[in-house]
Amino acid sequence: MGQTVTSYEFGVQLLVWLLLILLFLVVGFFFYQLGMTSASAWVIYCFIALVVPIFVAASIRIAAEWERVAVLRLGKFIGMRGPGLFFIVPILETTPARVDLRVRTYDVPRQRSLSKDNVPVTVDAVVYFFVRNPSAAVLKVQNYEKATQLGAQSILRDMIGKFTLDQLLGERERLAQEIQRALDAMTDEWGIKVPMVEVREVIVDPQLEVAIAREAAAEREKRARVRLAEAEKLAAQLMLEAAQTYARDPIALQLRSMNMLYEMTLEGKSTVIFVPTETHLAMPTPVGVYGLIEKLSELAKTSAETKQAGQPEAAS
Repeated sequence: MGQTVTSYEFGVQLLVWLLLILLFLVVGFFFYQLGMTSASAWVIYCFIALVVPIFVAASIRIAAEWERVAVLRLGKFIGMRGPGLFFIVPILETTPARVDLRVRTYDVPRQRSLSKDNVPVTVDAVVYFFVRNPSAAVLKVQNYEKATQLGAQSILRDMIGKFTLDQLLGERERLAQEIQRALDAMTDEWGIKVPMVEVREVIVDPQLEVAIAREAAAEREKRARVRLAEAEKLAAQLMLEAAQTYARDPIALQLRSMNMLYEMTLEGKSTVIFVPTETHLAMPTPVGVYGLIEKLSELAKTSAETKQAGQPEAAS
């Protein structure tokens, strides 16, 4: 909240004073040409020529587009002026304060406090605020900027105690919203609006960071093992269903075995050896090797019977 005259305003006042002095000099020259020779008249004229420019220049005030200027008349507040050029009555009226309406940022110093679960935590935040009601900012608080900053520090410490460590680490947006609402409610009477609060960093002790990291690693390992167990359970269920399907339809097992042989031959690095199987419990083969020994035995037995049947006929 500025209280000094800007250099630009002082330059305008000086320019107006010089122009008025020049004007009075020109007018005095014409009066002299018209024959004004009275000493008392010249004294009065010189007094007016000195006082009026000073009075007019002192009445000039300039406020920037983002500024509002408080005006007091004999100590009583009469309103806010600006932006642009305006005039006051010197001596009777004063401009003790200028209010900046632009958004300001305040980097809240790191506040260390205990969380809800009694863990020491340090929080760093940034507060954005601006003047919504210039009259209230001038009349109801001595220094609205300092008051807002101190309020932000105290509210930040209070909010840390209302959140657990996990909430502070995982719910920064919620923490920022709670701080913004509390600070905005406190400064509303002063004409201050707090549109946003940003929590930049939550700092814990290094020993606690190691413990948190171990806890997170253990939780990740737990989830990994649970997922692995679920995958094994699902695989076992699917294998059981496949076995039941093969048991109901042996041809399906034959087709599966053919597919497996086909996949192995595609790699080009495997050697496939067909081995005759003696039982149906072994993996069936797609090339008719299954039961080869049984078939050869049957053929040999049939051939022997034929020979035995042929020998009596030859004897007769």
